[in-house]
Amino acid sequence: MRSIVYIFILNLLYAQGVPAGTAIENEAFLNYKVGTEKFSLQSNKIVDIVDQKIDMKIVCQESNPVVVGVGETQRAMAFKLVNRGNGKDSYSFTPIFDSSSDFEVENRMIYQDNGDGFFSVISDTLVDTVELNADENTTLFFVSDIPSNAIDVSANGVKVHSVIYKELLYGESKKLDTYYALMAAKDTALSDMCQYKVSNLALKLEKSATLSSDNLYKGSTIHYRLAVKVVGIGNLSNVIVEDSIPEGTAYVPNTLQLDGVNNGDFNGTAISMNLGEIVQERKSSDTKHLISFDVIVN
Repeated sequence: MRSIVYIFILNLLYAQGVPAGTAIENEAFLNYKVGTEKFSLQSNKIVDIVDQKIDMKIVCQESNPVVVGVGETQRAMAFKLVNRGNGKDSYSFTPIFDSSSDFEVENRMIYQDNGDGFFSVISDTLVDTVELNADENTTLFFVSDIPSNAIDVSANGVKVHSVIYKELLYGESKKLDTYYALMAAKDTALSDMCQYKVSNLALKLEKSATLSSDNLYKGSTIHYRLAVKVVGIGNLSNVIVEDSIPEGTAYVPNTLQLDGVNNGDFNGTAISMNLGEIVQERKSSDTKHLISFDVIVN
């Protein structure tokens, strides 16, 4: 007696992008005949759980160095963080600095963009960690202050760490409840740098104050002076100086002056002085323009 056997096997293979923790079920089916009798059976079911691939990359988004002036605050450089893995992950950050740079920035912070692609200390969020779903990305801003003695170039950036799996090195894995997590990101993908470049021409603004009395009392007058100075040689245009009136004080009318002559605008909460174009033909640390105004303590 001859028997004919037909075997059908179902194979489900792992595919990149399948969420971590997904159950991949596999079973085989067997059909055969013995004479005129038909038989069928199925194998035991094999269930595999998709492992989590930990894979992320951070990249500087600045195509050229960010040009800054000495003494500037909260200057931003953009980075893109991408979760290239197949599961949700949280990331923490470490600001990094190239020690071969010509100067070191101050007050390093990381902000997450609100989605418009422009840095704003008001609308963007200061972050310690960011959570991303699989294949999701976000823009981060490295924000810092430029010291008054800065020169030439400073390279700074961000190093990213997986909060849950940060102890894993490339190629290492970690057993979770029902599956493994594998670190697929090489060390070179976990950090990147952008550059600040100090302009050879910039403005400095130095503010000072004197009191009408030995100590500050109700009714005391504060006389403010804003000294505008130029660093370098060249022309600067559309120069506007603004200063808010301190809380608890009131602006003294008709005291706003430019180089000793009444000038400028007061809008009820701040003074504004349009200096237009400033030209410096030789290097000098002298004051180019002096703005002054008075406030009285309420």
